[in-house]
Amino acid sequence: MFSTLIVVSFFFLPTSAKSADDSAFLSGKTKIERHDYAGAIADFSSFIEREGKDVAAAYHGRGMAKMKLGDRPGAVADFMKVIDLEPQLAPDFLDGKHEDVDRGGESRSGNDFSTRVFQSDLVPGYAFAFDNRGLLKYIQGNYEGAIDDFTMAIALEPKFSLPYKHRGYAKYDLQDYQGAIDDYTKAIKYNRKSAEIYRERALAKEQSGDEDGAMDDYRRAAKLGDAAAMHKLAAKEKVGVSIK
Repeated sequence: MFSTLIVVSFFFLPTSAKSADDSAFLSGKTKIERHDYAGAIADFSSFIEREGKDVAAAYHGRGMAKMKLGDRPGAVADFMKVIDLEPQLAPDFLDGKHEDVDRGGESRSGNDFSTRVFQSDLVPGYAFAFDNRGLLKYIQGNYEGAIDDFTMAIALEPKFSLPYKHRGYAKYDLQDYQGAIDDYTKAIKYNRKSAEIYRERALAKEQSGDEDGAMDDYRRAAKLGDAAAMHKLAAKEKVGVSIK
């Protein structure tokens, strides 16, 4: 679902940015509208270097341009900057304030930048951004913070398998084994060919005392080619690997 280039359209920029006498920002907006994405990136980059008060909107615009040019990692990095600079985005969305957004593109709530950034066409990019930031927090041992970001990614894109899997990691490390199992089950629903998810669910089931369920998942992971699951089965069954 995320392998194809996402089609995006430009939202109306916040009033403060539109009224500001800043040629680089306005030029970037105009170039987006004219499909000159490389030129827009250059203009928004110039604006960002000045660190003006509307820099979050500039990162957003540059991210859009990068997505149009197929630079997904660059776009996600810019979207991550937006959510770092506009921390109210996540709680506003999860509190239901996103309902003020017209999914056709224009916000019904005036000039508030935060309510219009999660335009439907851009949701996958922001879901990736929250998932990436959650992974960074997870690596740093901030499991609760990671769970918050993975939950935001799921709220934005409920059929996105990765944040369910990653949230399962964090819950497992917090010894919430049933919560991890539930998340791995949801991840499998949207990606049935991932040996890793079956293996990780097997580990969580072992910890929760469900040995039979764990063995079933190890067999599924082994059938999909997971070497660790094969070794686990060999050790447990003492007769080689059974994948039936």
